[in-house]
Amino acid sequence: MQKLKRFLLSRNTVISLICAVGISCLVGSTIPQITTKSPQFFETWKASSPRLYYLIDFLQLNQVYTSAWFLILIAIIALSLAYSVYYQLKGLTKSKGPAQREITERAFKDFFTLTLVQGSRIRGQRSEVRVEELALRIKSIFRARGYRLYLAAEESRYFLFGKNRAGRWGSAIFHLGLLICILAALYGLAFQKRGFIQLKQADTFQGKNEDWPAKSLGAFAGNFDLGFQVYLNKFTPSYWENDQIRNLESSLTITDSKGEAWKFLLSPAGPIRFQGIKVYQSTHYGYAIGFILKKEGSEEILTDFLLDAQRKKDKPLEGKMDFPTTDYILNMKFYPNLIEPSFYATLPGVDLAVTEKEKQRFKGRVLFSQRARLNNNDSLKFVRIYYWTGLTFVKNCGMPLVYCGFALSTLGAFLIFMLPYKQVYLKVTEEGNNVQISMGGRSNRYKALFSEEFKELAEDLEKELGKHGNDSVT
Repeated sequence: MQKLKRFLLSRNTVISLICAVGISCLVGSTIPQITTKSPQFFETWKASSPRLYYLIDFLQLNQVYTSAWFLILIAIIALSLAYSVYYQLKGLTKSKGPAQREITERAFKDFFTLTLVQGSRIRGQRSEVRVEELALRIKSIFRARGYRLYLAAEESRYFLFGKNRAGRWGSAIFHLGLLICILAALYGLAFQKRGFIQLKQADTFQGKNEDWPAKSLGAFAGNFDLGFQVYLNKFTPSYWENDQIRNLESSLTITDSKGEAWKFLLSPAGPIRFQGIKVYQSTHYGYAIGFILKKEGSEEILTDFLLDAQRKKDKPLEGKMDFPTTDYILNMKFYPNLIEPSFYATLPGVDLAVTEKEKQRFKGRVLFSQRARLNNNDSLKFVRIYYWTGLTFVKNCGMPLVYCGFALSTLGAFLIFMLPYKQVYLKVTEEGNNVQISMGGRSNRYKALFSEEFKELAEDLEKELGKHGNDSVT
């Protein structure tokens, strides 16, 4: 048990854990995550680099924040922090014995000594120094400076004064808040549910667990059923003159299990919240172009192909996909406007190459509503164009705990930086006919400012005690 304690509380362990979290976050931001990219992206990646994809998928680097190893890492951090908080609180709440310390110049950076010589004469009368009177005067001086007496031992010969005593709890409260945040994150990671969909304009997502094309579930999360439907009324992208995205806006209609409908506008500026689930606007979007395949002796087949939006308006949207239930493979270059570069489908056309079992069946340009003959009795007709957009759904657990932990951490930080705890130890000793006052002080923050305050206290002692018929020697 002691070995575990030393390991969890050692500086090297803490630094290593912080570095591990930093590296994990870096991995999560550099390697595409399965709930932030379209399934086609990962299929293409898998086909082009199967070994690399297998390694990343095996190590769960494409779902860092819900992976088992990240969960274990956060659990170790929580355990280390729990040990730290426990021993801090134990030190603060232990029984208050006479916490006397040796007051020497070696023990304290801020140190002061004052010798009061008895027997000096004021107005012809001999003055004696009494320890009891000195104690009252010393308390008065410290009280005027905002210090409070917390310990008086050895018949008022040993004193401990403190200022901003609440600041002693700052570090413990701060770390307790962090611990609560981490425990909430641990709980959230274990039960978090994230799903990504590509929704076409005028299409509905039913919200069933089996309908997700890509989802990431915590280690102990169950099925991800939304309990409501999402309909995309309209998707509107806008651009700056330099071809950068200006805004993306989705008009959504959400229908709950009772049939009641609500309309929302969603953009990257912030998510919408519905029944405890957050919906985020993805920056992945594009055009869905629809073809009807007419085969001899069978019914027509309508299929939409989702193409990622181009980054420059003078570039086409490209994609290579197979036509479902057939051996046809379509290689497409879609131009929103065939006359001039544009992001908007005002005069659309597609350069299409169709192969079947490695034999080319068609190659050429197909305009909207035109039909392409496939060198046999089959044909493809370009029939519709829609926008599609990515939407990410997230169900987080433990958010109230996160807010509570954040509030505690903020309070702890306030106590640490705004109310630093200051201690002054003072001892009165009698040496023959003289009385010596030894004083040492310390502060856990802003040591230079405390040194100035300590000097002012020393000056007050020398000045005030010297008024009462005593010769002082510092």
